[in-house]
Amino acid sequence: MKTLALLMFLSFAAASAQNVTVEVGAKPVGTRSKLNLEPGNGIMEICRDEGAANDRITCVPSYNSAIISSHDSAHSNENYCLSTNGTPIYTCRLPYKALGAYQAGMAFVLIADATCSAGCSLNIDNVGAVTIKKSDGTTDPAGALVAGEPQWVFYDGKVFRLMGGGATRSPEERDQLRDSMARRFIASMETMTYASIVKLETTAGDVHKTTTNNTVGNAVINAATGGLPGQHMWVIIVNDQLSRKTINFGGNFKSAGALTGSPGKSATLQFISDGIVWYEVARTTNL
Repeated sequence: MKTLALLMFLSFAAASAQNVTVEVGAKPVGTRSKLNLEPGNGIMEICRDEGAANDRITCVPSYNSAIISSHDSAHSNENYCLSTNGTPIYTCRLPYKALGAYQAGMAFVLIADATCSAGCSLNIDNVGAVTIKKSDGTTDPAGALVAGEPQWVFYDGKVFRLMGGGATRSPEERDQLRDSMARRFIASMETMTYASIVKLETTAGDVHKTTTNNTVGNAVINAATGGLPGQHMWVIIVNDQLSRKTINFGGNFKSAGALTGSPGKSATLQFISDGIVWYEVARTTNL
């Protein structure tokens, strides 16, 4: 009996020794004789048998680079390029890691401490000096790259091209880049305070609205500027509920005449600029 009991104890101990208890976050999952490691979404388990001498199997978690991107693969060329050599032969080092080679399609933000008044070049991480051209790929910047102003440059496989217009611009030129001349409509609406003389800020957007006030009476609307050639503008005038108001268009306008409203109704007028004044091209009333 003693021998049988001893054999049963040893068998139980051997069976127990083969079981593995798994806990996740200090919470038990279960105890089994086998532990199965499965790959997850982008996570892989690589295991190796280290043989009888080590008496163990070692598993190392890894990842599928086709699913999970590393910093090096996602940001192999951090794009900030600061040149401080004081010449138009620009040089810089990328902040995270050195660039190994130029590849067509790369883009960088270049800030230089010297204006490119004629021709210039850029050398990143000593990969080699590459000529900088305007967006057409052939014309020298000739002042379009200004010291201290950030510029996107794009490598087309042969040269760096300026992606922006470059150079400091007047307010009128900056407005031209963002309005209808660039085929872009500025939908933000300016709400103009109604008064006997209303100033319309042409750079505040392409839609302007005002509501008449019975206490004020009639009014004149003046445009702050004559706009840009081809720029469109809409003016919405809402007549108050009490009495009709007459609105005249003064400075920088060439309108079809005074607008006489109707109580509780609105009118929409469309204007287009020739660069000097705003010409009325359409009006819809009594809406």
